Amino acid sequence: MAGLRNFLPVFVLALIAGGVAPLALAPVAWWPVAALSIATFYLLLNKLQTMSESLAIGLAYGAGYFFVGVSWVYVSMVDHAATPAPIAALFTLLFCLGFSLYYLLFAYLYRRFLQQLSTPVKLIAFASLWLALDLLRGWLLTGFPWLYIGYSGLGTWLAGYGPVVGQHGMTWLLVISTLALVQVKDHIRYLAIPIVVAIGGWGLQQIAWTEPAGERQITLLQGNVSLDKKWQRGQLGQSLEYYFSRTYSHLDSDLVIWPETAVATYWDNVQEAAESLSELAAQQNTVIITGTVLRNKPERGADYYNGLVAFGAEQGAYAKQRLVPFGEYVPLEGWLRGVMQLFNLPMSQFRLAPIEQGLLTSSTTAIAGNICYEIAYSGLVAKQAKDAQLIVTVSNDSWFGNTWAPWQHLQMAQMRALENGRPVARATNSGVSALIDYQGNLTKQLPQFVESELTGTLQLRTGRTPFSYLMSR
Repeated sequence: MAGLRNFLPVFVLALIAGGVAPLALAPVAWWPVAALSIATFYLLLNKLQTMSESLAIGLAYGAGYFFVGVSWVYVSMVDHAATPAPIAALFTLLFCLGFSLYYLLFAYLYRRFLQQLSTPVKLIAFASLWLALDLLRGWLLTGFPWLYIGYSGLGTWLAGYGPVVGQHGMTWLLVISTLALVQVKDHIRYLAIPIVVAIGGWGLQQIAWTEPAGERQITLLQGNVSLDKKWQRGQLGQSLEYYFSRTYSHLDSDLVIWPETAVATYWDNVQEAAESLSELAAQQNTVIITGTVLRNKPERGADYYNGLVAFGAEQGAYAKQRLVPFGEYVPLEGWLRGVMQLFNLPMSQFRLAPIEQGLLTSSTTAIAGNICYEIAYSGLVAKQAKDAQLIVTVSNDSWFGNTWAPWQHLQMAQMRALENGRPVARATNSGVSALIDYQGNLTKQLPQFVESELTGTLQLRTGRTPFSYLMSR
């Protein structure tokens, strides 16, 4: 019992250390907290005497990390999927604890194989293990590439490394720099590591990896259609009236972008109605991009896809390549479909794009399209963006309500801009809609939960960053 009482404060400290880590990310963005969290986890693991204590600390750290960082899934289930609060709480608990197992695995591997290594080797191994498990989390079972600590480096000297080694490389550098600062108490020579990393990052920020390729005036439309009405038949006319009328007012822009599934029906149902707008936009040399639903044949039993359509001055289409589990498709559908509303959401039978998707448009402006969750996949975006001048991403973050999730999502779009040296135009249904320059800086944005529009200019870019070559060979 005495041993348990002595261990409990250590367990709570690990829980707190994990819990403060998301504060380094958007929207709070207290980046020094990332280093504090990593250092505490490292010191605790080195202090413990037994494997069972190490495993408990790993689980506690992961639980704090994910409960604070992604417990917004509860809001999605309760507010928008009619899930009873106790069941939503249970699902949220299981969701966060499931991802906490990555840090339990981290603690096991560190104690079993790394803790007895010499200090310099141990620092490298610790940072590399962190990176390896991040990569595993972004891949296993289609992946959950969310809440990576490297995003905290945006706006700091670490951002210089974004176009070279990407967010994951920034994570590795952040972790090893933090551990080196911890070891300064033993030998001053370790101070050289964070100093070299900081100077290197500053130096890399002075390099323009890509070249200007003209400018485009871009208008983003944010309809703020509530999710409980979005897919109702009576709402479609009102939504189209808003998007059509506001687009007519902005045909002086080069691009007008509507959000994910702004046209909340099959595109072939409304294509004829959009012809007059398309013809006028073509005369004005304006490209209109909308989120909609694509299908492989206009009849019952068709496969359908979450898609983008370009019309006006140039025609194009893009089908989503990474789907959100339970939101866009249901794993183990035969067992789960119909059990509760969570597994029977509107349009939750999307299919993956049947073939590899290319640029959305190429002659007027070379545009790489991404839909919602896809912007979290750095490799996917890099592959699309290598031949593009502009990245367009659309989303409907209404699912997350007034939580941190929309801001975390926006931060990912900023990182993709930095990694690829490309501007990003982000149109969402309820926010955060924004224009992002090629260095990942927000140039304009709209407030959340309002019907509004934004017009601004982005500088197109060509050429490729080292990260682009690394990820899209």
